[in-house]
Amino acid sequence: MKGSRADVAIVGGGVIGCALARELAGRGAAVTVIERGQPGGEASGAAAGLLAPQAENLEPGPLLDLALESRDLYPRWVGELAEETRMDVGYRRCGILRCALSGERGPFEAFEWQRRAGLRVEPCGSAEIASRSGGAVSGEIREGLFFPDEGYVNNRLLTRALRLSGERRGVVFLSETRALRVLEAGGRCAGVETDRGAVEADKVVNAAGAWAGFDPEFPVPVEPVRGQIVEIESPVPLSTVLESSDVYMVPRGGSLLLGSTAERAGFDKSVTAGAVERLLAAAERLVPSAAKAAFRGAWAGLRPGTPDGLPVLGRERLPGLFAAAGHFRNGILLAPVTSIVMADVLSGVASRDLSAFSGLRFGANSSRRLAGRA
Repeated sequence: MKGSRADVAIVGGGVIGCALARELAGRGAAVTVIERGQPGGEASGAAAGLLAPQAENLEPGPLLDLALESRDLYPRWVGELAEETRMDVGYRRCGILRCALSGERGPFEAFEWQRRAGLRVEPCGSAEIASRSGGAVSGEIREGLFFPDEGYVNNRLLTRALRLSGERRGVVFLSETRALRVLEAGGRCAGVETDRGAVEADKVVNAAGAWAGFDPEFPVPVEPVRGQIVEIESPVPLSTVLESSDVYMVPRGGSLLLGSTAERAGFDKSVTAGAVERLLAAAERLVPSAAKAAFRGAWAGLRPGTPDGLPVLGRERLPGLFAAAGHFRNGILLAPVTSIVMADVLSGVASRDLSAFSGLRFGANSSRRLAGRA
């Protein structure tokens, strides 16, 4: 790799980095992706693949606008990927059924603003809940909300497809390669120094997820937030995602993915007995037959959180350096729109106002403390 050069070097081979690399290569750029492990091997591979800006109840504002746009891009985006790679990435717009547990206040009030804003939200009584869940949900649950435009994707297959598509468009992937620092020459970005040598590039994008602070000279204020997920054998066939305030249940083949925790545990990806126990108990309360389901495994990933809960998108203070990081629990959802808007920025096209996501909003001494829901 000695003397490696690219038009754009992307640090991070998660779903964001892979999606952006593919988009840039499709526009004619020579792109190199620098990944500390294997592409999709960190948070992107550990997620459940939910596409749920409404069920997550993102607040009105620029993040929700971006998330809704990205959700609407998904059908065309994965269709193009399928044509290029012949891979079905498991995209399903199946809706999400969020249920109010017994003794809990109904979910209507917190989500009422969505209906007023014209977003599709359907109140459900016990009969509707039973119908949509195939009778799987506990009979004690008598009210809920259905979000028909939400869904999920198989995040692991998605990242593989993005890498394959990128490679076919000429993207170079440097796996098992650690980015050490951003190179600077003449007052602007000149590439990335790695543990295998330098990658020279006129433009560099920091898409390193939880490791986005790899260069203390040009820090992106991102903190790892551990999320644990449990996989069980599906006790009943589900055609939709089920949620309560304590757990979500995502169909994945013959399995259900149960998630997820949000823990500030540094870079520790341990799976803990307490978290597994809580997720299984919450799943059983929502779907009683889950108690008899076979246990298939559990894992943890490190989501990249920022102090204000918004991603960092756009130009950094060093000319030629950009960031596409801090997507927290919405990286899979935001991948299509992030790849397009960041490719526009890198191409010199001012397609939209990204000031709300600028890394410059944190100033020189940004807090490392996260805000908002974890």
